Amino acid sequence: MHRRHFLTTAAATVAAGWGSSQATAAEPAPDRADDPTGFLGRRSPVFTRHCIASSSSPLATQVGLRVLEDGGNAFDAAVAMAGMMAVVEPMMSGLGGDTMIIAWSAKERKVFGLNGSGAAPSGASLERIGNRPMMPETGATSVTIPGAVDGWCRLLERFGSLPLTRLWEPAVSAARDGYPVGESIAGTWALAAPQLPKFASPELMKLLLPNGKPPVPGALVRFPQLADTLARVAKGGREAFYTGPMAQAIAGTLSAGGVPTVPADLAAQKAAWVEPLSVRYRGRDVLGLPPNSQSVVALVALGILEGYDLAAMGESARLHHEIEALRLGFEFAIDEVGEPTEAMLDKVRRVLGADGLADLRERITDRATATVRPQGGNTADTTYVCAIDKDGNAVSLMSSICGVFGSGLLAGDTGVILNSRASQFSARPGHPNALHPGRRPRHTILPGMVLHKGVPEFVLGCIGLNNHPQGQVQLLVNALDLGMNPQQACDAPRFRIVMTSDEVQLDASIPEQVQAELAARGHRLGDPTAFKGAAQMARIHRGEAGVGPCLESGVDHRLDGVALGW
Repeated sequence: MHRRHFLTTAAATVAAGWGSSQATAAEPAPDRADDPTGFLGRRSPVFTRHCIASSSSPLATQVGLRVLEDGGNAFDAAVAMAGMMAVVEPMMSGLGGDTMIIAWSAKERKVFGLNGSGAAPSGASLERIGNRPMMPETGATSVTIPGAVDGWCRLLERFGSLPLTRLWEPAVSAARDGYPVGESIAGTWALAAPQLPKFASPELMKLLLPNGKPPVPGALVRFPQLADTLARVAKGGREAFYTGPMAQAIAGTLSAGGVPTVPADLAAQKAAWVEPLSVRYRGRDVLGLPPNSQSVVALVALGILEGYDLAAMGESARLHHEIEALRLGFEFAIDEVGEPTEAMLDKVRRVLGADGLADLRERITDRATATVRPQGGNTADTTYVCAIDKDGNAVSLMSSICGVFGSGLLAGDTGVILNSRASQFSARPGHPNALHPGRRPRHTILPGMVLHKGVPEFVLGCIGLNNHPQGQVQLLVNALDLGMNPQQACDAPRFRIVMTSDEVQLDASIPEQVQAELAARGHRLGDPTAFKGAAQMARIHRGEAGVGPCLESGVDHRLDGVALGW
């Protein structure tokens, strides 16, 4: 099977939670004596001198690069790409979703965190859900108030240099005049098509399958209603989205779906500037956003792994320790993280302290530990973009509508697909992450940034819901322990833990002997074709050891992305 077809099939299958008899194992990469990592990268990293724009869509990356070439900064470029991604990856992100951002201001020499996640509407309640173990994954009960637009606008208000009307011109044009669908996105669309009638509204069905079929790679797709909304929001800013006709359309759609929502729920949405958390790893400060983000999963795992010499271990032993550390991170996050309270934040700080990490490290043995959690599923989708400009500003930005095509609902005639983020609440009364009006759920998206000697060295992200922290940990182990460049780190074989079943899914290219040794340790191995996230990583070299100063970037072969700069 063609590499891209396999990757597309696997991505869509896992993202949507649906099986496919067509998926087959990926071919292992050939060995090469001159490849010190033991893995042959599928393409070379991109080296640039001054700036970089990166996304999982060439169309969006070109938009970001054009902004940088025209004098815009990294904040402008990131928001421009986010707007374009809302058009070209409609099953993954959009104006109806959320965003989370970590940004470095070169002028202030400071990192800023921005939480642009939305809360449950005023009419949301567990009583409406009924007695069920998990939250609904589609429909009005799965929707939270979208936070992305507010987050993007607030980032621009504080750091941007260009107006949103200019930044979103390409997105408006693409939505109105049409754009050619990328190969992996077309594959996701095709895998979703048979399932769409089960949850998508008639209006969304007409939009996504206008001829009764999903688009093939290269097909021209238009979203004229979304184009009008993008133009309206670009001109009017957050007020054009959270008040007036747009707010009424969202509130009306949710109320009609059985979740009473009022325009005031939209007007109350406000992104929050937050202080990033950090943990030391290999002489660096790895940053993550505080709850309700699940960044704590990656930070806990890396803090545990800091106590081991992973580079000196055999592959099966190293993977075992990575898996066990991530299980402990998930266990903590799923049990404790939700809408943040001071008590919750204190608990997070304690677990990330030296004593807390040491206590967790002691729980790891040479045997697998089952830590099944009902709120640890792996379905859903996200988009990630990053940008670094000539002045040294750096932005790591994630946006998501959660499930494939979100809740399956359009907000009136706006062309905006509403998220399914409320599916990540706990359906258990009294749980820290239990559904409640005005509360934000434990959030899966976690943009990454790593500081070295107080300044950014890496920006990175891995999409795929609970693949996010798993991919981020493996990227950093690949780069900092195994010496891989960003492209190799993104492309390298990965594992994925499914916390609902405690199954471990290994890429098929991981040697059979290693798989057998992990099974002997008690790991229950699962589907090797399952999608394990698609990653991006950019590294800032500052002229040490003869490298640079320059930027080095990699984009995962598992999606259609590219990094470009000058």
